Amino acid sequence: MIGRWIILMAMLAFGIGTASAQDAALEVESVEVVSRIDVFGQTVLTAEGRLTNPSTTLAYSEVSLSATAYDQSDTAVGEGFGYLANACGAALLPDFVLLPGAAQHFAVPLELYEEGAVVERVEVTVDALPVDAPPVAVPELAEGIQSITSGEVVQVEWIDAETFRYAEGCARDLFIDWNWTEYSLSSGAGQPVEHPKAALVTEALRRQLGLTDPLYFQHSFLSYAPNARRMVYQTELNIFITAEPDGSFKRQLFDKLFDRTLQGITWLPEGRFLAYYYGAYGDPVTYFTATVDGQILSEAPPNAIPSLTVPGVSPTGEDIIISAEVDGKTGFYIKRAAYPVSELLFESPVPGNNWPGPIYQRDADGAAFIYAAVPQGDAARLVCFNRQTETLRDLAALPLRLASDERAWWFLSPEGSRIALAANGLNGGLWLIDLAALPACE
Repeated sequence: MIGRWIILMAMLAFGIGTASAQDAALEVESVEVVSRIDVFGQTVLTAEGRLTNPSTTLAYSEVSLSATAYDQSDTAVGEGFGYLANACGAALLPDFVLLPGAAQHFAVPLELYEEGAVVERVEVTVDALPVDAPPVAVPELAEGIQSITSGEVVQVEWIDAETFRYAEGCARDLFIDWNWTEYSLSSGAGQPVEHPKAALVTEALRRQLGLTDPLYFQHSFLSYAPNARRMVYQTELNIFITAEPDGSFKRQLFDKLFDRTLQGITWLPEGRFLAYYYGAYGDPVTYFTATVDGQILSEAPPNAIPSLTVPGVSPTGEDIIISAEVDGKTGFYIKRAAYPVSELLFESPVPGNNWPGPIYQRDADGAAFIYAAVPQGDAARLVCFNRQTETLRDLAALPLRLASDERAWWFLSPEGSRIALAANGLNGGLWLIDLAALPACE
């Protein structure tokens, strides 16, 4: 043991967090009080922020937090006890170690003494035990793969071939709740931005969509097509609908999805998309493809061949890549979206439904390539299948280290030369894969 527990206090006033401490070894940052919906559908007031360890030699374990909430007259109106957490607010294990140079989200649920009390500021006290920093093996990235950030990245939107924006936060939250950064490949730098569609999400829009209830709004998966006008969302009964940006001219796609959990939307060119559903880790994945204009391109999810992993999809939305075991052959299969017949592409071990689905790419000459992330022991590999030569190539090791409650996604650049790979969780981050620097997919 290296010393006594440290005690750190942070104060929140007018939404801005400042820190002072007896021992300034740990730093509290970005503190704010937010209202969240818990698993029981109740609104919970929570003080959230980031705890940073700027030390180069010391780590900290057994981290706990407590908070006192005050109103405008500086009278205590509530209190709470908290913990280090992931971006979705799930508590980390007590033996979690905050390494030198690392930062971690924290959450302190607040219990108000009287209903209706207004919180003006919060004092957060952090207790932590200094320990020797354990040795950390930093995985060596394969040639052509670059680390962009180590945060919990849940979405990437390519703006053009040299620029993209990425979001950090909880995958269950709406895009307006994520922290967005715009990144330039030419400068190698990013800057915080507001999502360009965030201003469209107004109280008037929520009334138009019937999403005034905070629980239904959080459940809606409200998303705007990055390359088309319209938007998509689901109702409290999981009815899937497209609409104009202001919520008008609604078009219903499917209404018998009440027993399915929407987990993601893969956007394609010209407003086409794939929506996919599963319950928990290890469950089969169902899906459909459609356009934001309301055209259905595939079978309904209840009729689709289930996939072991998140499906991939062609740029037109008319071909879907699934993983399955058929006649003793496990691997990746391709099927026409509107038909139940599938064709084996290649045999391979397949990952869980928390890994990114295959990427279907067509080059300028019309040649088709399938990129997939596949498990190899405890590691992940990037492979490519050339549909013309029917050849499978192993391209590189991927920096994925996912627990069963963590997820990864990836996003092909507009011209098809790069892949942005994102992951959440303790080993989350964002990496840029330069396909030109990898072996050719011939």
